Formats: sequence, structure tokens, C-alpha cells
Amino acid sequence: MAMPSRLRFILAISLAVVLGGWLAYTSLGGALETYAGPTELEAGTTYRLNGLVAAGAPADAAVRAESAEGLRFTVVDKDDPDRRVPVLYRGSVPDQFKDGREVVVTGSMQRGTFVAQRDTMVTLCPSKFSDEPTEHTTGTPPT
Repeated sequence: MAMPSRLRFILAISLAVVLGGWLAYTSLGGALETYAGPTELEAGTTYRLNGLVAAGAPADAAVRAESAEGLRFTVVDKDDPDRRVPVLYRGSVPDQFKDGREVVVTGSMQRGTFVAQRDTMVTLCPSKFSDEPTEHTTGTPPT
């Protein structure tokens, strides 16, 4: 017995709406987390932690991040250097990861440590459009 064309049309539209909703949900999923610095974190909420890698980050970060223990480092608030949070991260580490580099990791606070989700680390490069003069703009040639 053949389906009436009106029923097939409704079924096709319904399927398209469901698939479109699923696509929107999965593509926006990462954008739904709130960006936060170390001063703004609360337990039980997923955040994108944004701050600077504190001095003392391990030189073998990529190796540690792939180990069972994970990579442990500290993120410092960009506006208040006295505010910091320990981070536990596992996964790939960008080549630019180092002391003083701005990073973003997604995760949540657990027992005083920000536990990042696997493979969510992004390092941000310093802006070449900064308001602060660099050696190059002050007349000293870059080395």
C-alpha cells in the first residue's frame, strides 16, 4: 500500500527539521560554554577557561599531556596576576604552549582543580595589532 503524498511530505519535512536541529546543536555545542578567567569559575559548570600560562610550565608538556597522570600547569588571570587556578589537561598540546602564553581550555572545576576536557586546548598568539609599542616600532630592529 502506497503512502499518500501529503504524508510523505510531512515525514520528509519532519526529518529535515530534526536533522537541522541536530546539526545546529552539534555545531554550536562548543560555543555554548561561557568564557571565564580564574576569578569567575564555579564548580559544576562547564567553562572555557581563558588566561595566561604561569611560570613553571613543564618543557615536556606534550609528553605529560599524553600520560596517564596528565599535564598539570597553572593559569593566571590576565587582569589580576594574583588570581590563579591549577589545571589538569590530557590530549594534544599546541606547539606554542609555554610560560606567559594565552590559552583557552574547556572543562570544569573539580575539587579545586580545573579539569579540562580532552583535546580542547588552544593557544592564542599575541596580537600584532597591540596598543603597546614593540621593539620594532620604537626604532630598534628586530633580532
